[in-house]
Amino acid sequence: MLAAVQRNPVGPRKLRKDSGVSETAAGLAGKASHTAGNIAGIDLSSLKGFEIGGGGQVLGKDGNPLGWVVEGEPESLVGRTIGDNGEIQGDNGDITGRVELLPEVAQETVDQTKGAATSLADLDGLPVSDGGVIKDKAGQDIGRVVEGDAQELLGYAPNSKGEILDGDGDLVGRVELIPKALKNIADDTEGFGKPASSDVLDADKGVAQEVKPTADAAAPDLNDIKETLEGKREDTKDLVAGKLEDTQEKLENLPPLSTLEGFKCNKTGKIIGPTGKPIGELVEGDPKKLARLGVTLGGAGQFWDSHGKIIGKAQTIPPEEFGEDPLFAGLDGLHVVENGWVEDNRGKRVGRIVKGQPKKVLGRPVDEDGDVTDQYGNAIARVEYWEEPEELIPEVIDLSKLDGLTCNKLGYVIGPQGVPIARVVEGNTKELAGKKIDDGQIWDGRKAVGRVELIPDNELENKPEGPFSGLDNPVVNNNGFVEDAEGNVVGRVTEGNIKTLRGRTVAEDGDVLGKFGSVKGHAEPYEPPPEVEEDLSILEGKVVNKAGNVVDAQGNVYGRITSGDKRLAGRKVDGLGQIWGDNGKVIGKAELIPGAEEQKPEGAFFGFDNAEVGKDGVITAAGRIIGRVMEGDPQRLLGRKVDEDGDILDKNGNTIGRAERWEPEEKKRSVNPMSGRKVTREGEVRDTDGNLIGKLTFGNLGTLVGKEIDDNGYVVDNDGNKLGECTLLETLPEEEPEPGPSPEELEAQKKEEQDRQLAKKLSSIVAQTLERIHPVCKMITDHIERAERTPKEELDEEKLVQDVKPLLEEGGQILQECNGAIRALDPDGHIAAMAKARAASHEASPEEYELADQLKELTDTVLTTMDKGRRMIADMPHAKEKLNPLWTLLSEPLFQIIAAVGLLLNGVLGLVGRLLDGLGLGSLLNGLLRGLGLDNLLSNLGLTSLTDALGITGKKK
Repeated sequence: MLAAVQRNPVGPRKLRKDSGVSETAAGLAGKASHTAGNIAGIDLSSLKGFEIGGGGQVLGKDGNPLGWVVEGEPESLVGRTIGDNGEIQGDNGDITGRVELLPEVAQETVDQTKGAATSLADLDGLPVSDGGVIKDKAGQDIGRVVEGDAQELLGYAPNSKGEILDGDGDLVGRVELIPKALKNIADDTEGFGKPASSDVLDADKGVAQEVKPTADAAAPDLNDIKETLEGKREDTKDLVAGKLEDTQEKLENLPPLSTLEGFKCNKTGKIIGPTGKPIGELVEGDPKKLARLGVTLGGAGQFWDSHGKIIGKAQTIPPEEFGEDPLFAGLDGLHVVENGWVEDNRGKRVGRIVKGQPKKVLGRPVDEDGDVTDQYGNAIARVEYWEEPEELIPEVIDLSKLDGLTCNKLGYVIGPQGVPIARVVEGNTKELAGKKIDDGQIWDGRKAVGRVELIPDNELENKPEGPFSGLDNPVVNNNGFVEDAEGNVVGRVTEGNIKTLRGRTVAEDGDVLGKFGSVKGHAEPYEPPPEVEEDLSILEGKVVNKAGNVVDAQGNVYGRITSGDKRLAGRKVDGLGQIWGDNGKVIGKAELIPGAEEQKPEGAFFGFDNAEVGKDGVITAAGRIIGRVMEGDPQRLLGRKVDEDGDILDKNGNTIGRAERWEPEEKKRSVNPMSGRKVTREGEVRDTDGNLIGKLTFGNLGTLVGKEIDDNGYVVDNDGNKLGECTLLETLPEEEPEPGPSPEELEAQKKEEQDRQLAKKLSSIVAQTLERIHPVCKMITDHIERAERTPKEELDEEKLVQDVKPLLEEGGQILQECNGAIRALDPDGHIAAMAKARAASHEASPEEYELADQLKELTDTVLTTMDKGRRMIADMPHAKEKLNPLWTLLSEPLFQIIAAVGLLLNGVLGLVGRLLDGLGLGSLLNGLLRGLGLDNLLSNLGLTSLTDALGITGKKK
């Protein structure tokens, strides 16, 4: 009876009128159930999401029945949604009913779904077409690219997992099935629905014939049932169509998966947007694990781990308007109490007045929005939520699992899994390393010296450090070894093709990763075998030479220095290659030279690459005699090459003679006893005791005074150039007694003596003048330099003129007095006339040299003061105008002094000119004389010898 009710939408009320009809209907239902059972293996997923309509029917979009309830109470299941495998679940999750397809619909669905893609495995081997879609053999779109560049993936075929791999096996894209719209299900089954009653009645004609009389008797009731069924079918058709349209509209209004990109999943599986509201939900994966890892969604709604594996999927949800709850929602009896506080009906303080006058609203009610209103509903005060702060009760953390453990030097406590489980929070980690922990404290005897805390779960490492942890970017090299960033070999490949793994990055756990994080191979730690220690015992007792080589007594090279200073020559080496210092410390290290590099001692002719046999059997190199023939005929060996060992070779390399090192004895060079001595002013050479040993016999004494004599007796300058010659007394020819001086010579000697005396007097006058003029010139220069350093806006040029002018006048007066004193020595001009007559042949005396030096010093002082002063006042218009004409107070008497000296001792001026040129003042003096017009004046007076001596005419004497 229950089966008839479940399989026929007709209610049980009319079937009770005739028990025979009931039994017959039950039999027909059983037949129909058996017929439907023949295709029970059909996939019922096409009914998933549809709702149960009236009479237990499941109607399609066109209103035609697709299925019916076969288990459960149809009327109580109306509105329930069909789940997987046709099952209907109640509110508590229990299965309360089940549906099946109508036989015709089931058969048609089977026929139409043959060959349709139902899983990613159906896409295996089908290439990607234009637009990133995958077509079946009939040309229908059954899949699409969801990850990767669709244009670049043209022609690639996915595997059974929906992954697209390149030639290296790296993941470059993913595909998924194209979901079918719900409306296609209804369209596919359109026209196949028939009333459940006809299915039952037509299920088995044989049974119908058996119960025909009884059925005819119940015809009026069956007609009523048919009419009722038709009406319910129309109602159900409209209801299902409305539900389908609502579902389709919701699917179309779902936001795209790209809106979830960058967001995280919380522990409840919700994807929270920037506003703090859910915008999606997790459909695959562990929400707690995803929340702990903190991974973010990709553009296709997928979560990826660090190895490039999908660990979760999410979908968007329809956008909803999330209104905020009122401020005091759920609280009853809110009213204002003393001091502006607000309490609920239980007397709990929940808020306080933040706007308005508390005294005026005392006792008034407060609505859930926090407003205090008057009798007219106007807000007269505003309340803000307040919650009494709770006293924080410290959480007692169980640290017993740390008892007996120790911390390391980094301050971590390592657990049994080899990962840190606690860390030091008090104390010096280096001092606490190795000390045991008891109740979270580290003890040193009876004294607590540190404290530890557990590492929070979200900071704990899931696994211990891998074999390659701490290495900076280890990669596989060309030989299959793993190198760190510094090129050190730290591992080797144990799994995978070495050629394809070259340059790949090695993860901490030893996995060799591809471009997208896929595992391509595996590596294990590896250390190169230690090098066999070299036996250096052969070096024991050997000595280091100056070239840094370790040699024996015969000069054979056995080793070389690898560390230390090459200036270790003479130090001995021990059997370990160590070189020891006097303080007992190792100061160097040596190594053996490979056999191919072993060297023999240098030959006798080492370093002479072009040694050959010369005349008379001598060996020459670069014109120097370096050896002689010991064996062989010197005449036959003439021109032959000599090798490093002294062998004389023919063109075929055969030894045809032998040579030895030899050099002719050099003649002992004699050194002149005057070597290193200097020429005196008298042209003499004296030894260290002051004894006369030689004399200057060639050269100008005036220029050779103080010059040094070389080994050959020549007077040379600093560059070795010959300037004169000195001769030993014993080699000088005996001087013949000279006849007494002639009257002319006596007269000449008398004149020379007069000149010397005159030069002494002039030198004294000039020296006194120099002592007086020098401080005056210094004060002039100091005033002008001070004015030059003064900023223009602060400079008082008139003050400068007032300071300098008296000094110029004083200097001019001093020079005039000097000039007068000089001219007083020859009032009638007699001395000047005689000096002019013998100027050409006269040689300067030492007194004249001294006078010239004094005159040079005077000229240098005055000219330098004038030149420097003119340059420094060049930018001072007023001072320049006032002081420039006054420089003649110094220049004119200076030249008069020079001219006066020149008239008396004409040869002195030549010395002065040379001295001034040496100071760079010759041109300055010449310019001064020309500026004053005195050069032409002297020439007109016939005193061209003066101008020539000073170099004014260019004919310097």
